[in-house]
Amino acid sequence: MRTAALVVLVALASAAGPAAALPPIEKVEIRERAFRVGGEPFFPLMIWLQDAANFPAVRQCGMNTVAGYWPKSSGTRNVTEYLPLVQKAGLYGVMPFHKGLKGHPALLGYIHGDEPDLPHTENDAEVVPAAGLRVNRTTPLWKMVDGVWHSWSVLDPLEGAAVTIRRKQPVTATRLAVYLTISKGLAVAKEVAFEGDGKEILRATLQAKKGQQAFDLPKPVTFRALTLKVRSTYPGEQEWGSVGEIEAYDAAGTNVLVSPPRLEPRATPEETLGSYKAIKAHDPSRPVFMTVTGYFHPHFKKYADERRERLYPAYIRATDVIGYDIYPIYGWNKPEWIHLVHDATARLSAMAGPRPVYAWIETSRGGQYTGALEKQTEVTPRHIRAEVWMAITGGATGIGYFTHVWKPAYHQFGVPDENRKALAAINAQVTRLAPAILGRPWSGHVVATEPDPKVATLLRAHDGHVYVFAVNYVEHKTPVHATFTVHGLAPGAKVEVVDEDRTLRAAAGGFTDTFDPLAVHVYRVARQDVTD
Repeated sequence: MRTAALVVLVALASAAGPAAALPPIEKVEIRERAFRVGGEPFFPLMIWLQDAANFPAVRQCGMNTVAGYWPKSSGTRNVTEYLPLVQKAGLYGVMPFHKGLKGHPALLGYIHGDEPDLPHTENDAEVVPAAGLRVNRTTPLWKMVDGVWHSWSVLDPLEGAAVTIRRKQPVTATRLAVYLTISKGLAVAKEVAFEGDGKEILRATLQAKKGQQAFDLPKPVTFRALTLKVRSTYPGEQEWGSVGEIEAYDAAGTNVLVSPPRLEPRATPEETLGSYKAIKAHDPSRPVFMTVTGYFHPHFKKYADERRERLYPAYIRATDVIGYDIYPIYGWNKPEWIHLVHDATARLSAMAGPRPVYAWIETSRGGQYTGALEKQTEVTPRHIRAEVWMAITGGATGIGYFTHVWKPAYHQFGVPDENRKALAAINAQVTRLAPAILGRPWSGHVVATEPDPKVATLLRAHDGHVYVFAVNYVEHKTPVHATFTVHGLAPGAKVEVVDEDRTLRAAAGGFTDTFDPLAVHVYRVARQDVTD
């Protein structure tokens, strides 16, 4: 690749606008946790899963890479037809693996299936429906023995329904219990019969009410299979109903049917490692990316600590580049969680070893899981810029943007105009400063802040300057005053505040500045004013 072309790639003008078309890729390397394309630094600014019709907007917002491919996107039959559209738009691609992509000049890397760590609930209980019972897959029958009284399973139709709970070993019960769920319009179980290994052991009339309804057995019964049959119902507008829990207690008062659920990832680290090895065996010339959820961060308490600490290092070993997604506002409607973007990036960077780290950044409201649109907090340009720099100061050497919205209607690129302009400006600055962001580490830190030490920094040396990238990563109600030390900074040295048309003066090896809530400042000092 011609070096001059790559210089253009990483040294775009600061004015917001579409990024320059990218030159063909001949070689991709990872050095010191950063990308080198043709030997020159490259900072991926990615977008997730887009139709080619959106590529002009992607370019206008200053992004340089498309990640992911949805089958039949843009009318293509497979990813080998899609990547040429990415190249035609002047972008690079991080694509699902396909043997036909090897050596493609727009292929930056491959990407694993999304979020292999995403947990789903499994249960070892065997609960078998009788013939004719319509099973609702969203309320699996094991919910009747999961030990959670307020969870429930649909029985459709309720009258005449029967389910059998099978145990691997015989159990002995002295008391049976049922929890019904009551909901307007639904039928409710009334007369029920219990069978142990096919022999009736109890008939009972239930009341149309919530809560436990328990019945003593005439004598202890040992069985491996317990069947509940609904012989009659309290009719409702619908013929289906639900049961919250079925219990069988032994003489000691232990529920011998309970089978607690467990969380399992979408794909195990072992499965993911197998996929990684297969990709690298076919094409070692391109790095493999992986995006995990934010559940590696203990804030979410999704996996138990011991399991989390085993799971994520194993995933990291199955990839060359690791990233994550946490959307505090779009995904959770909790702007007070915005600091997690910095904290999670720093945590993942510490785990990643020599691997590059990237973070997916929210760009709008309109999430499908955060309630009515009018109750969702707006994602503003200030939020986006702060999150980008939280990730960079936390160690990210790549950024991704999630632009899909479901409300008021689904769109892959649902970014408001104001945020599109902000993305163009943010990405132009990041691209222009990429060689410095990826430069040589320099020592220094924040030594004091008021009122709270929540300013993150990244210090780098590049091209005759020392840079300090800094972001106030919590939404303080009042400005924060931060004092920075920079190793070797001469007293009285001029500190340029990049893109802000102002300067500061250093004193005693440091300088002080003020940060509004979520403010970002970039400082630059001539290398001649800094001694080793």
